[in-house]
Amino acid sequence: MAFSQQIINEVKEKAAFKCCRCQTISVEVHHIIPQKDKGPDTIDNAAPLCPNCHSSFGDNPIKRKEITQMRDWWYKVVQKTYPTKDINYQLLNDINTKVEALASNQDQALIDLKTTLKNAAFEAIEQMTAGTASSTATGIANASIASPSPSPSFPSPEEIEAAGDEWIQNQIDKTRGK
Repeated sequence: MAFSQQIINEVKEKAAFKCCRCQTISVEVHHIIPQKDKGPDTIDNAAPLCPNCHSSFGDNPIKRKEITQMRDWWYKVVQKTYPTKDINYQLLNDINTKVEALASNQDQALIDLKTTLKNAAFEAIEQMTAGTASSTATGIANASIASPSPSPSFPSPEEIEAAGDEWIQNQIDKTRGK
């Protein structure tokens, strides 16, 4: 048996449609304890992983605790990042589906994804405050500089466990430019 659609949706929503390890979009719901090892199809045994992390870590029993810790840490980050904001899960699911489609039909999938992103950007721009607009403009300006992005560094499972909520909040503040 596999995860129910309800569990898949719940895991993706709790993770803001991002991988708990590398925070990229295009999420698969992974069995922490595989079905072949009698792992249950429950929310507690599910982790959001991108296809790359899923294939790299998915069938490694040594990584089970680490995946669980990363999942729990990422859920906390998402919850603190979007505490009161209404999240458009349908839009995130639509973007996720279109990113996944890039693998099989790049030309049409790219056109579809760009259209969805333009529409989402237009809606977001219409709702911006002056502060958000200023931060967004700075981010776009920084992103337009032609230099490769450094790979993000992720805390070890021990650091995640020891860090606690204050460290998570500091990471969120850094990403928000506070």
